[in-house]
Amino acid sequence: MSEVITHTSAETALIDALAGADGWLAQLRDVTRKQGMPTRRDEMWKWSDLRAASAGVNAVGAMQIEGVSREALAPEDGETVDIAVIAKRGASARTLAINVQAGRRVCLVERYRADVASLGNFHLDISIEPGGRLDRICIHDPADGGILVSSAEIKLHTSARLEQTAISFGGKLARNETHVEHAGEDAIASLNGVYLLDEGQHCDFTSLIHHTGPGGITKQLVKGAVAANARGVFQGKFKVDKAAQQTDARMTHRALMLDGRAEIDAKPELEIYADDVQCAHGNAIGALDETALFYMRQRGIPEARARAILIESFLSEPLDNIENEVVRDELRSMLSERLEAMT
Repeated sequence: MSEVITHTSAETALIDALAGADGWLAQLRDVTRKQGMPTRRDEMWKWSDLRAASAGVNAVGAMQIEGVSREALAPEDGETVDIAVIAKRGASARTLAINVQAGRRVCLVERYRADVASLGNFHLDISIEPGGRLDRICIHDPADGGILVSSAEIKLHTSARLEQTAISFGGKLARNETHVEHAGEDAIASLNGVYLLDEGQHCDFTSLIHHTGPGGITKQLVKGAVAANARGVFQGKFKVDKAAQQTDARMTHRALMLDGRAEIDAKPELEIYADDVQCAHGNAIGALDETALFYMRQRGIPEARARAILIESFLSEPLDNIENEVVRDELRSMLSERLEAMT
């Protein structure tokens, strides 16, 4: 006998919002109707209970997309696509497909914001053809009281390249989820992330990189800093098929607990079926260097400013790989401004 699901107001609103949808949105509606939203019982969501967080969302809302007018894009070589995704009150979901054609280089800048009492789910289907390159920048603005889940399914073909950098300041629940199908054969994936969470904020970085062919390279670096009563989540997994010999995949997560009441949950994983690979993962969670802080205070730097400098220096490394100088400086400025507001 199958279990009968009693839907929450948020689940009902999402199901109503997706009535008549097709493709990925239809799949989302069907899963929500049959199973409800993810909870701590779901392994991939055990530290980010979406069902519980969505309490208070009880209406069909809207998701405003600025910068694109079509549901599928094939950008020109050298083009920068800048989109703003704004989740309004209620529950809503949208999708966008992007195809980076062979030999082309494209920069995609995504800016996410969720209003109070909103639940937004934005999904990208991305294909990077052989020899193509995508520089992807994901920015999650602070979303006090709002919930935003951005996810991407990325197909990385042979000799293609993905350079992804994400920065998040959290929300009632903010999740950045990336799945990469990595063909290998000189394809390169670089995934970098930064999260800085003020009190009460929640951020979740989840990724799965699936190496299916030989000779692929993946590098991942995620750094975070979490204040009191905030929660940072990192889940990273490399899966290497038997056919993916000579894969080189390395994952690092490092985070700072800025208060004894902060929480950071991390689960780096390797699932390897090939025997000729170089794969590694590392995870380190600690506090600010008190010796360095003392040294700076001895030289007349106020404690709050010294802390901000140390945190910014620690977090800035994943941003260094952004080749677009304008975007890189913008993200560094956002980081500095947020730290100043926190301290």
